[in-house]
Formats: sequence, C-alpha cells, structure tokens
Amino acid sequence: MKIEKVSSRQVIFLIIAFRIAIAFSYLPAINVPPGNQDSWIVLIVSYLYSTLVCSPLLFLGNRFSNLTLIQYMEKLFGKVVGKIIGLFYTIFFILGAVYFVSILSEIVRITMLAETPYWIITLFMILTCMYVASKGVEVLGRGAEFFVPIIISVIIGLVILGFNKLDFKVLLPIYKDSTFRQINIGAIDIAFKFTDVLILSMIIPNLENKKEINKIFFKSLFYSLSIVILAVVVSQTSLGIEQAKHANFPFFTFTRLIDIYRIIQRIESIYIMVWIISNVGKITGYLFFASLSISQVLNKNKPNTFIILISTITYIISLFLINRRTVLGVKQPIENITLILSVIAMFIIPLIALIVYFFRRKTLKDKEPIKN
Repeated sequence: MKIEKVSSRQVIFLIIAFRIAIAFSYLPAINVPPGNQDSWIVLIVSYLYSTLVCSPLLFLGNRFSNLTLIQYMEKLFGKVVGKIIGLFYTIFFILGAVYFVSILSEIVRITMLAETPYWIITLFMILTCMYVASKGVEVLGRGAEFFVPIIISVIIGLVILGFNKLDFKVLLPIYKDSTFRQINIGAIDIAFKFTDVLILSMIIPNLENKKEINKIFFKSLFYSLSIVILAVVVSQTSLGIEQAKHANFPFFTFTRLIDIYRIIQRIESIYIMVWIISNVGKITGYLFFASLSISQVLNKNKPNTFIILISTITYIISLFLINRRTVLGVKQPIENITLILSVIAMFIIPLIALIVYFFRRKTLKDKEPIKN
C-alpha cells in the first residue's frame, strides 16, 4: 500500500493550527499561575519546559522514524502491553475530539445559531469532519498549508484594526506581582498542554524528509507560542486582566470592540469564520488519528474502516456532555482531568518507553516495521 506523504511545512502548519485552536477559543494561558499581567512571560518560559517534556517523544520519534507512536510502543513493550498503551492513545484522541466538538457546538450556537438544537449543529459538524478525515493525511496537510496562513493573516489584521483599543499599561509592573515559583508552575502547566506533539509522533512515517523531525517540532513550537502570546497580550490589554480571565472567549470579545469611525463594525463575523475553520481542522485531525491508532492496535491496514465508528462515538459522547452541562462554563474538573491525561500521554509513558529502549536497544531492530 502506498504511503501518503506530507511535507515538513504542512506538518508545521498542522501543529500550529491545532495549538491556536485552543488559544483562540478560551485562552487557558490567561488562567494558569500567576494569572496576572505576567502571563506572556509564563508563555516564553514554557518554551523551555515544552522542549524538556517532549524530549522523550522526540528522541523515540527519531529512533523509530518508520513507525508511528502506536507501532513503536508495541515494539518496545511487547504485544499485550503495547496494545493497551495504543488503546489509551486512541481514547485520548477521541476525548480530544469530544472536547472540541462540545466547545465548537456551544460557541456556534451562542454566536450564530441560537435557535438551532445542539444535535443538529453537532451532527453537521461531525459529518463534515468525518468526510475530510476519511480523505487521509495528505488532505489534512494540504488543508493546513492553505488555511493556516489565511487564519494567521486574519488574526494579525484584526489586531492591527483594533490596536487603538489596546492599553499596554495594564501589563505593568512587569514581574512585580508574580513569584519565580508561580511563573514556573504556570509554564509547566502550559508545556503539558502542548499535546499536539503527539500528532507529530503519529505522522512521522508520512514525512517526506524524516531528518527534519526536530526542525518541525521547534519551528511549530516557536510559531504557535508567538501567536498565543499575541492573543494573550491583545486580550489582556483590551479587556483588562480580570475581565480577560473571566471571559469565555477573550479574543472574540476583543474583536467585538473593533469600531473604526463606524466604517468597520461587527467585524467579529470574519473572526468567527476562521475560528470555526481552525477548530474543524483540529476535530478532523483527532478523528483521523484516533482511527489510525485503533487500526494499528488491531493490526488493520485501513484506518478509514474505523472513521465512522470513531465519529459515531464522538457524536454520542459530545451530545451527552453538552446536554448534561455546559463545557465552557464548567472548566473544572474538565481541565484537571485533561491535564492529568496529557501528563501521562506526553511524558510518563514516553519516558518509561525511553528507559525500556535503553535497556533493550541492543536487541531492537529499529528500522524493521511492525507487520500489519
């Protein structure tokens, strides 16, 4: 079977799209410690912690460049334990899809379709994402390469148009109301939320140039963090520190403030469109990689076989969650559960796998792929 290929540029755009989808939804970076005007400093420090946290995954990805995360976990831990770990990552991707489908459904209903039932909004969204996911990783890569520059351009354009609404004095005094401990705790928290590195670990065998794994990671981390810092600074300087913390959609609220001599008003509709595109892309990616994960756990060659199943499960859980309680209004304990799962998926399991690798490296044939 022919392996679909994606370029390094496409993967960088894909990871950036996944990262900024969170930032421009509810902007969690504003609420991590110290939760004040020094949030942008926390994001800068998180670059170091993100590198440390992701280093086991990066090392293993370079060593097993012909295998996905699911495949080399089975190679390292053996068939039984490896399949259990693979199933955990499948569930992790499904939960990610559920979370973002729920958030997107809520925001679409609040901002655009107030009279439309959730089940219709969610169904339309799932069907769209399922169709795109069924087209494979090449379509995901090409879509990211086309849409992400547009999304970033719109965001920068909105910042320029609303520049007169920004009061940079609210960022002062710098590092006076925060402690070294608070900034580092916040940076570690943000580092563990950079779960999009798992996408890189799943897509490595499809890379046109597998020698650029580290380059892809560092570029995507730098660019995505820069965009998130921009979102934090704009949200805080336009709304104020406290209002930005308590707003469900800080950056969206900022776009509603834009009013240039009454010529350009209600421009937030443009932002909503690009925001929906970025979130649909992220949901599509999670559905695809969840399907790919379960297909490799079950030793099947065709992930599309599981797309409908995974999408149906995502739809049912999302609808149940939305109807039971609002996701945006109840950030706890959802964020705590998500953080715990992220720590396990991004660091604990890869770290144990790295230790196992060093004990077994003489007996492992790194370049021999698992037979499906």
